[in-house]
Amino acid sequence: MARTTDDLAEYRQIKPSWVSQASERGLANWIHDRLWYHLSVLLDGISTVRLVDSEPTREIFVGLRYRLRAKRHGDEGNVSTFLTPGAIEFLFQPPAQETISGLEEIRLIAGYTWDKETREMGQPVLSLRDGKDEIVWLIELPDAGTGYGGATVTPMPVAPEPSAPTIELGDEDAARGNETGEDAQS
Repeated sequence: MARTTDDLAEYRQIKPSWVSQASERGLANWIHDRLWYHLSVLLDGISTVRLVDSEPTREIFVGLRYRLRAKRHGDEGNVSTFLTPGAIEFLFQPPAQETISGLEEIRLIAGYTWDKETREMGQPVLSLRDGKDEIVWLIELPDAGTGYGGATVTPMPVAPEPSAPTIELGDEDAARGNETGEDAQS
């Protein structure tokens, strides 16, 4: 998120009138494109992660279990979306009886908090919902900073089922499985 926050600050510095004239939707789309780019770079080459960019839907799959979308979160953790059949299917968690235990797909929304008054990005967050307005849990994520490296493991707080995953912000070499420790080229 830090890279996207930096991009927004640079955009404001270079073209302040464009930013101030942008609609909420327009600015949200610009931020989303920058966020998706940085996620693509960060997650590129990780064998258990697959990015699907099939406009208008962009999703991240982690293994067989987690499916994520990136969205801004409002003050109350709310997210905006047009309630298309695809959005409805994503927002509602699948009933447990439809899958084999332990193989349930868990749908999460990664993103950031948004201050509507100042039009500023806040803390990175991850949320689990069961429906558009039913937030099961919402957690703040550690920000990895402006770089793509730096290894930390942060256990998430206890939450109702399904429980929050452990978030690993590893360096690029470890994520790619590079055992030589040489810098990977992007």
